[in-house]
Amino acid sequence: MAYNLSSLPDPEIVEDLSFQTIFNELRADFGARFPEFSALVESDPAIKLLEVAAYRETILRARVNDAFKATLLAFAAGTDLDNLAAFYGLTRIAQETDAELKDRTINRIQGSSTAGGAAWYRFQALSANTGVRDARVTSPAPGEVSVALLSKEIENLEALGTDPNALSTEMATLAAFYGVATNENSKDSTIAPQVRAVIDAAGPNGTATSQMLAVVDAVMQNDEVRVITDTVTTASANVVSVDVHACVYLYPDSSANVLDGIEQAIRDGVAQEGGLGWDLTMSWLIKTIHRDGVQRVELVSPSTNRVADDGTAISIGTVTIENKGYDR
Repeated sequence: MAYNLSSLPDPEIVEDLSFQTIFNELRADFGARFPEFSALVESDPAIKLLEVAAYRETILRARVNDAFKATLLAFAAGTDLDNLAAFYGLTRIAQETDAELKDRTINRIQGSSTAGGAAWYRFQALSANTGVRDARVTSPAPGEVSVALLSKEIENLEALGTDPNALSTEMATLAAFYGVATNENSKDSTIAPQVRAVIDAAGPNGTATSQMLAVVDAVMQNDEVRVITDTVTTASANVVSVDVHACVYLYPDSSANVLDGIEQAIRDGVAQEGGLGWDLTMSWLIKTIHRDGVQRVELVSPSTNRVADDGTAISIGTVTIENKGYDR
């Protein structure tokens, strides 16, 4: 599971801004410098000038805030984050999101302080290929290191899109990686289903393919990565699908449209917060389903918390949201 930096508060050096406060300060300063001027009514041109000055100062201070936050890992984004990661010797890999690059950067920092620590091996696994969504490193016995991989190979394939008229370089690269044959007549729209079939054959969505495991394991066995006393094994995560069934009661003045998007909210929440070793709890599901307009949620399944060990990831199977009517 990735590190969550979103809960960090703004640093104290980041200034809380108020246009009205800045305007009042400018007006008081103007009055102190020019006490004989007494025509400060709303329609006076001097007031308009002070408002313009206050507005522009507010924008300038906000820019200073943003510029400082861009130097911090928790808040940096885009090319600002790329430059920050470069300080630690990292470059963004294909299709890598800001959150994933931040996660790798943290593991790079932590892993560089020890010889063969969990953060070091996790960083190497995440850097081996863009198809690795999560990695969990454990040591079942002295000198033994187990690396479990959670894949996002299907998500990467879907992100490419499909050109019905040509075979893109990206799709051709994926086809070669998964051993799918292409020719001069191949197109994205015909090759993508074949690539998808290879990925699906590995198991439920999130299961690493043999091709992915081979790439990551090759990195792990490299003399520059593996500590000489360690025996490192790489395996796919055990992906467990959990069906969700909930009965939802609405307040009398609520629209049935309140239920729209609940399934997607559950799936998006698991995608963002879940990962290896993440437990799917009943309280998390109820919290996600219970939105404005909902009177109560009765969870039918799962009927207990679904606990995941270090090598297991939970995915969402079918989602059934029953509208049970209205109640107070």
